[in-house]
Amino acid sequence: MSDPTTKAWESDAELVASILAGSRQNFELLYETYFPRVYRFAQRRLHDSAESEDVTQEVFLAVFRSLPSFQGTSSLLVWIFGITRNTVNRRFRRRRLRTLPLDSEPASELPGNEVPPDQAVEARRILASCEAVIERDLTPLQRRIFHLKHLRRQSIRTIAAALGKSEDAIKANLYRMRRSIANAAPGLEALLGL
Repeated sequence: MSDPTTKAWESDAELVASILAGSRQNFELLYETYFPRVYRFAQRRLHDSAESEDVTQEVFLAVFRSLPSFQGTSSLLVWIFGITRNTVNRRFRRRRLRTLPLDSEPASELPGNEVPPDQAVEARRILASCEAVIERDLTPLQRRIFHLKHLRRQSIRTIAAALGKSEDAIKANLYRMRRSIANAAPGLEALLGL
């Protein structure tokens, strides 16, 4: 694959179908074709080769897991770069661990990651309320929008294009969903710091 701008297959849909049918060879072809581009993108953003390699592997794992949801509304390259961009952005959002010399302060004074039990119980209760509202009160379309927006982290424009709806319709549905969930799960905004 000397020229990364060309593909070694005729149709993205055919390639995806063959991979979903179990063609390891075609997944390797996809991997070899797009690996350099994904890696270079990550390297330009992260400026760390080890972290860029990790991101690239994470991207292709996500591609493999998400391939059944590829709808062909954009090229496979655009879809993979959407996953890549989201993966790189998550790296930027991660909080870096604070490193301290071992002799700087007693271990008992170091901040812990454990949530107090009462807060954990309250968070689980609120989460259960949210899940119940999503299953009980949202329409199938709204559940699909929720999935695309909050679990797949897709933009409103992408969701609208994928579902054949206007961006305003997607925004209105998201607003109604948030209201339903917030009404059924009091304390959610405080938990999320909204």
